[in-house]
Amino acid sequence: MPAPSFSQSVAERLQVRRLVVFGPFLALGLVLVVLWALVLWFALLYPKSLVEDLQDDLHGIALNATQDTEQLLRETEGSLRTLDLLLLTRRNERQDLDATVSLLADSLRDNSRGITDVMLASADGRLWRIPSVTGEPYVDLGAKSFLSELGRPSAPSIVLGAPIRLRPGAHLVLPMATRLSAPTGPFTATVGFIDLDALLRLYRTRSMRSGMAVLLERDDGVAMARWPEVPGLIGTNMRQVPGGEVLPPSPPASGQFMVTQSPADGRDRIVSYRVLQDYPLRLFVSFERDRILAGYLQQRRAVLGFSLLVTVIAVGLMAWFTRLQQRARLREAEREATADASPMGLFRCDLQGRTVYANETYLRLLEVDRRDLAWGWLDRLPASERELTREQWAALVAVGEPLDRVRQLTRRDGTEMLVRLRMRPMRLGGRIVAHAGTIADISAELAARRERERSQAVMGAMAQSVNVMMLAVDTDERVLFCNKAFERRFDIPEKSGLGRLASEVFGDLYPAVHPLIERAFAGETSVVEMRDDDGISRPMPLDGEDRGETRYVELTYAPLVTDDGTIIGAYGVARDVTDVKQEQMRLLKASNTDPLTELLNRAGFASQVNAALGRATDRDELVALLYLDLDRFKPVNDEYGHPVGDALLQAVAGRLRHALRPQDLVARIGGDEFAVFLTHVAKPVDAQVVADKLVHALTMPFRIGALELHIGTSVGFCVQWARQADIDELVTQADEQLYRAKRAGRGRSSGNLCAERKPAQAQAPSDSAWPGAGSPRGMGDPSRTPKPHSGPTEIS
Repeated sequence: MPAPSFSQSVAERLQVRRLVVFGPFLALGLVLVVLWALVLWFALLYPKSLVEDLQDDLHGIALNATQDTEQLLRETEGSLRTLDLLLLTRRNERQDLDATVSLLADSLRDNSRGITDVMLASADGRLWRIPSVTGEPYVDLGAKSFLSELGRPSAPSIVLGAPIRLRPGAHLVLPMATRLSAPTGPFTATVGFIDLDALLRLYRTRSMRSGMAVLLERDDGVAMARWPEVPGLIGTNMRQVPGGEVLPPSPPASGQFMVTQSPADGRDRIVSYRVLQDYPLRLFVSFERDRILAGYLQQRRAVLGFSLLVTVIAVGLMAWFTRLQQRARLREAEREATADASPMGLFRCDLQGRTVYANETYLRLLEVDRRDLAWGWLDRLPASERELTREQWAALVAVGEPLDRVRQLTRRDGTEMLVRLRMRPMRLGGRIVAHAGTIADISAELAARRERERSQAVMGAMAQSVNVMMLAVDTDERVLFCNKAFERRFDIPEKSGLGRLASEVFGDLYPAVHPLIERAFAGETSVVEMRDDDGISRPMPLDGEDRGETRYVELTYAPLVTDDGTIIGAYGVARDVTDVKQEQMRLLKASNTDPLTELLNRAGFASQVNAALGRATDRDELVALLYLDLDRFKPVNDEYGHPVGDALLQAVAGRLRHALRPQDLVARIGGDEFAVFLTHVAKPVDAQVVADKLVHALTMPFRIGALELHIGTSVGFCVQWARQADIDELVTQADEQLYRAKRAGRGRSSGNLCAERKPAQAQAPSDSAWPGAGSPRGMGDPSRTPKPHSGPTEIS
């Protein structure tokens, strides 16, 4: 290691000499500093310590007085609860006259420490003493008294009123009211009255020093009690007195403060307060400030003579400063740790715009090294924009206005990010000394927004391209969206329907659609089918062609729901289902029609007979059921073959349709068996006329190609009033009459005609009257015994 040079050693010796020379002066200056520091401490800090000591005493007094007050209030509340429990067992209309209740009330008055009286109260402010000798209210406080608070939905179960006098010249009492668990008659609450003098005696024992005062105040600022008493103060709202609102709306449970010119007596006071835990009250204990500092001035003059205390005070001050520095360093370390843990970048810049502080999030987000902290963030901008941006940034900082902007930056890897910058000026004594702000990466938010826009674009394109009408409305029934198919259907210019009411868009169709929208608002999904000829809709050719035929539209309306389940509107979809409907009708017709004769088959005949019988029942008319069985058909079929037999059956079907009315039902229910159901029968014998007409029509020869064929038919029928008709019984009778006609020689008719009405029967038609494969002719088992019946007249 090289030896130090001569010049360095000389310099070090000169420094030591200067220290030795100027050391005493520095020591003397230190003594003077300590001396004046002592004077300043005694002048500024010592009075504060006196105040703090007094505040500690006031705090203890306030704590004890609060406990005494809470104990008295809890005893009163317990008494009222006891009375409420007794009233639950004494469910009389006039509980104020109940002897047991009166006995308990007298016991509470005599044995409770602070209660002077107990009464029952109504919601309109009337009070009844227990017992009520006359049954009339003891006092009426009015409808707007403190008792009205118990009727509010969110009101507490206990209410404290302002001190009152129950009679002129009586002592002030503090009313406490509790809501009855089971109100009876006019009584809704019990009220206990606390002797205000007893409460003041508690405070008097706590405030033994001259200049001390105790004030009990309700949360809304009403003065409830004070010792020493101040005339006119009790019942006054202190918040309405100038300088009386000394606490914030929701103060801490306890605290201290100083008040200048107290609203109670106009003196400067040091105050300690506590908030009662279970009651809306605050208790203030105060002391006159001037009485504390009365002997301080003399002590301050004597301090200057105690020069020997200078050194001790200096050491104490140095130790005190050392502790302060340690605390300051701790707070700074905590502040830096908190800033580094923040998810947002935090920074501070000087008045020239240079960044002088940044947390770790800022450095990581902008990829800045601390050595380049001042302007390192400019590297995240294109090189061509950096100088201009630097000048603009310096200009914005110089203006000193709050800044809130979004800017796109580029990372070192070339990817882009979107950041939000917020900056506010830091003021000291009204002067801007620096600027502080935050920076956050909102690239994820941007990506989510783009994804949402992409999804909306895709869904919009799909909605616009489909050949289905779509509509969305808000809860005010204003159009939020409608696609092109909807606009074409209702002749709406593109996007001009947005914001319009649904009633304006639908026009005459709105009464039909409105119930569906209302059900969607209620959370229900509705699917209905409309046709253009039922007065609900009109043709809706979604493919642009109006083919002049009946169109069917399926409407679906459902609620428009957010992710959290909130209904914000409704949406509807209209789809042309004409082709599907026509195919359904074709299949239905095929399932109900005989393919050879195009008459109804057994299933179609049963279905339409049930419907026709229901209509005939409503009109109270006669109906008739006819069964036909062809004579000599089997020989024709055996001799000439099935083609000739099929052609003959088709010819028979044609003659039957020609012989009957359009509203009459005719069906082929078996190989050579037919059935006819007549409605609008004027009189019973008309069925015989129709049966004979059919026998005659089928007796005439049939020409099938070059063949002339002769067959016939036998007819069995029955006639009955529709209200009395039973399908099973009609089938049985017609079946029986058909066999009767065949046994009589074929080529004839036989039937039953009703002679008189039976009592009305409410029997629903059933398909069981139309048997299946169990009967070879589809009309029941010939071997079965027919049901006996009476009333009709047989004709053959």
